[in-house]
Amino acid sequence: MQNNYQIENNIYAKETSKYGKSLFAKRDFKKDEVVFVVFGPIVKEATIYTIPISEELKIDPTKPKGNLCQYICHSCDPNLGIKNRTFFVAIRNIKKDEEVNVDYGMLGYEYGNEITEEERVCKCSSLICRGKLGCYKELPNEIKEKYMGYISDYLVGYPH
Repeated sequence: MQNNYQIENNIYAKETSKYGKSLFAKRDFKKDEVVFVVFGPIVKEATIYTIPISEELKIDPTKPKGNLCQYICHSCDPNLGIKNRTFFVAIRNIKKDEEVNVDYGMLGYEYGNEITEEERVCKCSSLICRGKLGCYKELPNEIKEKYMGYISDYLVGYPH
């Protein structure tokens, strides 16, 4: 197994016709393989880009300039999960040039005012689309069960 966590060796960003830039695999990945490790400064203020790592702390993937992590998009049928709060891992085999995405419900417990209801409208168009960007608090129990082992560590103690 290749242990290459250099983000630019594993993923690239390109424009989509549905929702702007997204991330794509530069090579094939096997289930449970690390695709990339999210990085950026630790902040307390949530934005539409931040990735929660605890109740109070988030990673700002928009810095440094050119950080590919900021382009991680949501899907209601994701091929990535998260382990150890920052490791985005394949939850199934992923093919080269396939879009890589995560269900935002795997990352944060609930939304605050960093995102409007209009901005929460989901554009993933998967066959199992729930219609809006999720948060862990709102995920149905069967989806929480399906994602077990692929949600941010800090969410594990939250009520189901």
